[in-house]
Amino acid sequence: MNEIHLAVNGIYSYRRMTLNLKRRFGRNVNAKRVRRLMHVAGIHCVIRRKRPLYIRNRPQQTAENILNRDFNAAGPNQKWVTV
Repeated sequence: MNEIHLAVNGIYSYRRMTLNLKRRFGRNVNAKRVRRLMHVAGIHCVIRRKRPLYIRNRPQQTAENILNRDFNAAGPNQKWVTV
């Protein structure tokens, strides 16, 4: 397990370590046993930092607030708003 841990830069938790052990040796290994052995050996997975999905920026142009949240109109087709 220590070799696998070093090979993947420590990003595998016990679940992925179990899958990797099954794939390498072709034998079923219980996840609870892998978790316990990793705990005894002091092997911990590295929790990777989440990246921001987008960067907020100011809009290029903003329209005047003519309606001032007064959306009620006396008749149809008097107030039109677009986004």
